[in-house]
Amino acid sequence: MLLPSSVNTTMTQQSVLSELLDRLKSEPCSYLSGCDLQHEGDRPQNLYYIQSGWVYAYVMLADGQRQILYLYQPGDIAGLSDVGMDRISCSLVSLSDCVVHAIPMKHVVSSQVLTPGVSVHLLQKSAEVQSCLMRTLVAIGRMTARQRVVWLILMFQDKLHQRHMVANIVDVPFNQSELGDLIGLTNVSVSKVLCDLSNEGFIERKGSQIRLRRRSDLEEMIHYHAIRRLAPFRGKLESTSTY
Repeated sequence: MLLPSSVNTTMTQQSVLSELLDRLKSEPCSYLSGCDLQHEGDRPQNLYYIQSGWVYAYVMLADGQRQILYLYQPGDIAGLSDVGMDRISCSLVSLSDCVVHAIPMKHVVSSQVLTPGVSVHLLQKSAEVQSCLMRTLVAIGRMTARQRVVWLILMFQDKLHQRHMVANIVDVPFNQSELGDLIGLTNVSVSKVLCDLSNEGFIERKGSQIRLRRRSDLEEMIHYHAIRRLAPFRGKLESTSTY
């Protein structure tokens, strides 16, 4: 997850990724909304750096239902959980039109590419995903439907680095059915909770946007703690041969 951070932090991260992509000669590939990038059960071949747009990971359950696991945004790297695995753990699909760089795993694990700067950056990105998944597990396993929706709204605002952060506006990229697939609810339950929160004055809805009118009250409702991250590694990539 690319969380709210300083300009210098973002520039440091981008410099590490830019040098990595250049070293691997990775070319961007454009996808329309709804395109599959990889399928659960296949053999892992690539990591995916999201340059623009949205991509989400999901698995299909035995009863045919879908469980959405994670939403990747620009700056994220998908597929880190599959490094060293025999099979891919989840499918990836584009939620919107997007531009993605495929990074061959065989190159990433090479000692010529896996410099200290790259290693720490990939470790941080992997830890961000793990932290969010742990929070999702708690929400789905221990919260009521109302609490899950509140958690999801607050998490989206923290995670997606909204341009309207000061105005407490969240641009939600999922529709209500997809929101339900993320937190284990039906779209009817999601709709009811959103309506209740709106009628009670906690939020204001307009299309895909949600304005948080009483964020502190929502945080208190579920004992929510905002996502924070430490300063990233600021070293330079080592000079190595290119591919």
